[in-house]
Amino acid sequence: MKSNPKTIAGVIVLVILAVALGFLLSKLFPTIGEVQREMSLTPTPLPDIPGSVMAVTPDPSAPTPEPVLRTGSRGDDVKTLQGRLHDLGYYADEIDGQFGAGTKAAVIDFQKANGLEADGMVGSETKAILYSPQAKPKTE
Repeated sequence: MKSNPKTIAGVIVLVILAVALGFLLSKLFPTIGEVQREMSLTPTPLPDIPGSVMAVTPDPSAPTPEPVLRTGSRGDDVKTLQGRLHDLGYYADEIDGQFGAGTKAAVIDFQKANGLEADGMVGSETKAILYSPQAKPKTE
């Protein structure tokens, strides 16, 4: 039986292609397996870090909460606070716009007298009562 040169060349090309395909598949299958394994892993949640860019952005249409006044706060808001506490009899120091120990003590006294959590910080709940007609003046 005689061999046809075209048939021999075709068989050689097929063998070369089969070897190349086998080589490529031997490299591809482990990569596919690794990708599938990575995709199946449960991600580890990141801890909540204050000020982190990873924190969820609040709804932009939501109202912006008023800042809380506390020890270390300064400015006109603190002056207004000190003036109101003075008018109600809780604050006797200089109205200087600096939230220090005297202002904190006055806030705590006001909060206790008005049935609020006495934490020494002036948030929305304390402000609402402080600047309302329901604010109870200090009694001796």
